Amino acid sequence: MGVIRLNRSLLIGKGSSRVCYRHPEDEGKCVKVERHVDRSVTAEELCRYRRLQKRGISWGNLARYHGDVETDQGPGAVFDMPLDADGSVSRTLHYYLVSGEADGCKASEMAESLIELKQYLLEHAILVREIKPENMVYRRMGSGECSFVLVDGIGNNQFLPVACYVKRLARRVIGRKWATFERDLSDLYPESMLAKAILRHLR
Repeated sequence: MGVIRLNRSLLIGKGSSRVCYRHPEDEGKCVKVERHVDRSVTAEELCRYRRLQKRGISWGNLARYHGDVETDQGPGAVFDMPLDADGSVSRTLHYYLVSGEADGCKASEMAESLIELKQYLLEHAILVREIKPENMVYRRMGSGECSFVLVDGIGNNQFLPVACYVKRLARRVIGRKWATFERDLSDLYPESMLAKAILRHLR
């Protein structure tokens, strides 16, 4: 495969450290390109993804990593891109919380999907730097089936990396970060009726 050419028409979104594009040759994948010269966060994240691949985990709630590519914007990493049943890119939880566009989504179903995501992280002891509404998308498939998929934030930013090697400690870290995520739903989205409704079902 040669150099992949990316342009504005393929742009999906920009994060604090990376820019995400639709893969021009595969509509079910995206390419993430570092915005800065320092690729330490990306390098650490990709190392975690490779370890998860070796463990043979289920990828039901985590966008699968497909390796690195060269692009005209610099080195890129290829991931699955969650799509809804109509073929559109799945929206982030942040989008639903701030837009007020429920699009038929029920808070109870979202809460149930969040609980499934939490159990998935705990089951596979998947460490994340942060659990944020911007880092998860709500994939709406056919027959009313929905699920949250984590698309960013994999890694361990603990001062001591012991949790990377001891599942019991990893699950403890995940539990603390999930509690922070629930507090953030209340603190960062005080005007969101959807956030309030989701929290009622989570608690």
